Amino acid sequence: MSENPFKQVKEEENDDRQLPNGVVERLTKHAERTNESLEEVHVAFYAYIKEHYECDDWREEDNDLVEDWAEQFCTVLRSGTATGGANTSSFVGEFLGVHAKRGDRNRGLVGWMKRQYAEDPGAFVAGGRGGHYALVNGAWVLYTKEDTFDATLVDGKPLYGIPIDSNNQICFVNFSGEPQPDEVMGRYAYFLGNEQQAVVNDNDIRLWRVDLKGADANRSIKMGSPCVIKVKTPKEGGAEAYRDILDTREGFVDSINYTDEWVSEDLKTLLNPFKYWVLESFTDLFVPLDSLREAYDAGLRTFNTADGEGRVGPIVITRGTVNRMSREGRETEWDEGGVSYSMNITSSELQSAYGTKNGSTVLCNISSATHDLTHPFSFRDVEGTRWEYAERSTVLVFGRIGMMQRDGEQIPKITAMGVYTDNRRARPRVNGGDTTMGQF
Repeated sequence: MSENPFKQVKEEENDDRQLPNGVVERLTKHAERTNESLEEVHVAFYAYIKEHYECDDWREEDNDLVEDWAEQFCTVLRSGTATGGANTSSFVGEFLGVHAKRGDRNRGLVGWMKRQYAEDPGAFVAGGRGGHYALVNGAWVLYTKEDTFDATLVDGKPLYGIPIDSNNQICFVNFSGEPQPDEVMGRYAYFLGNEQQAVVNDNDIRLWRVDLKGADANRSIKMGSPCVIKVKTPKEGGAEAYRDILDTREGFVDSINYTDEWVSEDLKTLLNPFKYWVLESFTDLFVPLDSLREAYDAGLRTFNTADGEGRVGPIVITRGTVNRMSREGRETEWDEGGVSYSMNITSSELQSAYGTKNGSTVLCNISSATHDLTHPFSFRDVEGTRWEYAERSTVLVFGRIGMMQRDGEQIPKITAMGVYTDNRRARPRVNGGDTTMGQF
């Protein structure tokens, strides 16, 4: 990558006024309590007063007012600046898209739990990760590390019980010893960013998978909007395949702080996705539309399956002009929601090379999850209102390259996980957007 545009020499402050002692004390204690850096807490505090009180510069306000704001901030967010919890970190960046399918995060753990119980039931319970249901005198009892309870029954069976035999079941438990579901569904959302210092100072901007749990897996997220998120970072020394996963708790989506306050005013234009997703200074994910075939060949991975060799192309970001859209979903058994969508994008380079022949456009398949959670056929105006756009709009597409056969020829396609455009590049639909010139 080239030099990081975020990295800059700090200009001298024209006002030497320091934060009031009462504010500093509150923010410092808050950082200690939530295990966050003081810098992260300051950024969150400035974003808080801007969002709730339209304050761009605290130095223009009275000290007692700023102290009251700090008191509110630290009280409202006492469990953590973003998601509420120790052992988490603040990341800055933007969401690019979501995975088409959810997965059970406990898959594989059930078998492990059964083996642990079989080896030593007492040690299994004492470890605190699992509980043991036993049928005692005709009644189910739950044994945990901390206590023994009368079991909660559902349809006559222990809550979240995993059968071992007719008299014994096990279950996952939380830190309070309460039974937890043996199935925890999650969906990956893709995030381009890192911890603030890594992004702004160290030019270390990466693609991460943010693991959305429970109800969050089916909730909308704003694509291409700068934000601060609170996540649990990967375990050091963990398996290579999981080192890009940022863990969250259910409720995370409510805690996303959509703000660009983590960069200075003169650099905020660089957070526009048509720069942040594209420039080599920020990411090497971008591939021009006419270079998808070469990118596929360079990034192709193969693996063995029961049916033979599997092939998967690389994840990329590309850019094109929409020349066809299918907003009406078509039924398919391959999609988690049973419906899929599509659009075709092109470029002057592709049309110059192929004319109207195969290869002049690139098909982008869009899952029901991408459609429902990221709104790929719409854009937001300057006030944040969403509008549908028409053909000939310029879009960014985040997804995985594949190859498809058409008339005996292999041509690139994309499994789109996110689509973005802005109000300066979108052509509003006549019946689906604000057609006045005011939005431009």
